[in-house]
Amino acid sequence: MSQIEEDLARLFKKMLEDVRDLIDQKEEILMKDLKDYNMRIQWVINDLKGYQIFENGKYSYAFGEQHHNPDLTLEFVDDELTLKFLRGEIGEYTYTYYKRKFKLYYPESREEIEKETGPIIVKHLKHLLTAYYSKGIFYHPFVLSKLPIFRKIIEEFYEPEKNEGSYIPINTTLGTFENQPLPQKLINYFIDKTNTIYVQTICGCRVFHDCQEHDKFIGCMYLGEDVKNLKHPPEKGRFITREEAKKHVERAIKNGLVPTFGRFTFESTSLSVEDTGHFMSMCFCCPCCCINGKMMQNSTTELHGAFKRMEGLTIEVDPEKCVGCGTCMDVCVFVGRNIIDGKAVIDQERCLGCGRCERVCPNGAISIRLDDPERLDELIERIESSVDVS
Repeated sequence: MSQIEEDLARLFKKMLEDVRDLIDQKEEILMKDLKDYNMRIQWVINDLKGYQIFENGKYSYAFGEQHHNPDLTLEFVDDELTLKFLRGEIGEYTYTYYKRKFKLYYPESREEIEKETGPIIVKHLKHLLTAYYSKGIFYHPFVLSKLPIFRKIIEEFYEPEKNEGSYIPINTTLGTFENQPLPQKLINYFIDKTNTIYVQTICGCRVFHDCQEHDKFIGCMYLGEDVKNLKHPPEKGRFITREEAKKHVERAIKNGLVPTFGRFTFESTSLSVEDTGHFMSMCFCCPCCCINGKMMQNSTTELHGAFKRMEGLTIEVDPEKCVGCGTCMDVCVFVGRNIIDGKAVIDQERCLGCGRCERVCPNGAISIRLDDPERLDELIERIESSVDVS
């Protein structure tokens, strides 16, 4: 056995044992992540094999063995890169996913290349692993973030402590604020304050999922001085004026898309822009394709704090009107709904106040309200404590 093979075997076995030790220590985040986690994961590192079984907080593993019926099979393709991964020396990864598998890539380097249309940033990616859905059931790559070795990378890349954002409900029942609907009132404040606005040509989430419900050509916007350093080919987006930005927001809301905005350092990093606190992301999300929803449904709870419900926003169900049809559950991307005893119940800890449920309830059983108009100023102050768009 070569030295690298010995190192891989030693580190792989240690990784399996470390999960057991963290569970024995009742590590808080891991206990939350594994509470409802049911997964059989087969690892394949060349000739080296092993598996993990997670069942509602219980854990077992085997080193050097093949599981007869795994849910997910992880096949690593590069020994040197796998060694870096097991040593904890990888601080970022990106992914692509398909019908029966997904792949993780390590951005080994970034390079600025001059084009006729201007400079662009190119990532040089190295293939880390391919994950196969062994039973034909789709799993989002975020499911791996509940494993400590992947969570460590996620924590470093996503920097949850630096992220601060909220969903802004577009419900007409909330009324107007200084003659403006709630989302325009909030978003226009930041649009009027900034000098730099960039809009993407498409929504990558809706294009990838071939969304049939919403406009694929309503892309994300980015505001702030750091956005000037965004170097993308012209077909991917452009810099726009304040008036163009306001029309873009209006178009998104008319299309039924829910705005979410704030500081998300992982977004600037993925766009190869250094975030110095002057990069605001503004997405327009649908319930069927939104990456933030996928993250909340599948990822480690460590990332859930990136989004906070607007203070003073209340969403309630009237049990007299609710018939338990489940329509609200279909549009809740945060797993914030349950049907209990034939009635919809809101999980107030998971609900982020997007307001979709109130808009689709066929019986008018769900209400949304804001207790004080000054909550808008509080939200602006909270967001501005993390990101400055001026």
